[in-house]
Amino acid sequence: MKKISVLRVILISSLIFAPSAFGFSFGDLGKALDKKVQEVQPPAKKQAAPATQQNAEPQGEPSLLDLGGALLGTDPETTGRLKQGIQGLQKLQPLTFAEEQEIGGMLAVEVFNKFGGPYHDTKLERYINLIGKNMAEVSDRPDIEYHFALLNTEYPNAFATPGGYVMLSVGLVKMLQNEAQLAGVIGHEISHITRKHALEAIEDNRKLQGIGSIATAASGQKVDLLDQLITFSSQLIFENGLAPEKEYEADRDGTEFAYRLGYDPQGLLESLKILGKSHSQKESVFSKTHPSFENRYRNLASKIGRYPSNTPYPLLEQRFKSVVQIR
Repeated sequence: MKKISVLRVILISSLIFAPSAFGFSFGDLGKALDKKVQEVQPPAKKQAAPATQQNAEPQGEPSLLDLGGALLGTDPETTGRLKQGIQGLQKLQPLTFAEEQEIGGMLAVEVFNKFGGPYHDTKLERYINLIGKNMAEVSDRPDIEYHFALLNTEYPNAFATPGGYVMLSVGLVKMLQNEAQLAGVIGHEISHITRKHALEAIEDNRKLQGIGSIATAASGQKVDLLDQLITFSSQLIFENGLAPEKEYEADRDGTEFAYRLGYDPQGLLESLKILGKSHSQKESVFSKTHPSFENRYRNLASKIGRYPSNTPYPLLEQRFKSVVQIR
């Protein structure tokens, strides 16, 4: 146990010296999202084929189903219905990561539009990215790229959108007291991405809105459907929020991810207490879309006993204050 603890301390102490490639700015996110928007533009209309070819049969090898239909004596109408059934099953396949990013990137743009735009502080942005990307490495989904950015609003807000986008308000960061608390908050948001909480909520509720396949919308093949999906998803995230059990689950995961990296597991618990006492949280999306801080605190406190209490874990208060010099 002592060896493990020493390794954790060494790891977390060296975090600040991670390569500068971890640095991330809103400009980088904007370029990536601009590219995505271009990708979902409707394709240019092709010129009509000559009349002699418009009704021609498509070229290429026949499918196995076509051959099977002939061999088994299945009529063309039945074969057509079977093909439709197979296509329907294919639509039920999980979203690809590219499709997840498509939805998450556009929702990230909505976050910036609604909550003050980006907060520009190169040193603080790099610091948030250093913590966030190291936390992602010890999360349950370390194989995707994560992006972290700051929102220019004094109200304590934090958002995670599918595909690896995490945004914290500068108002939230300045309320905290040490790096362990910040790590816990970031871990909570990473958990929403690793467990695909938002995607699950969108899928569970889309039928109520009359929205078709998420994969079809995210593929960019139907721009109007994608717009409809993003509008609905924004309402879900900014007004309705996730189910309370998903927030409690993210609190437990956030604590665990911070602990794995070597932080004091009490960090997120302490941040919930701080935010619960803040008057400005009444104007935050937290108060509308999350369980109360009191309920979250009680739920997490009942689970925190699984971590050893007789081992000193770093809070890194001085390092936090040397970077978070927000006026």
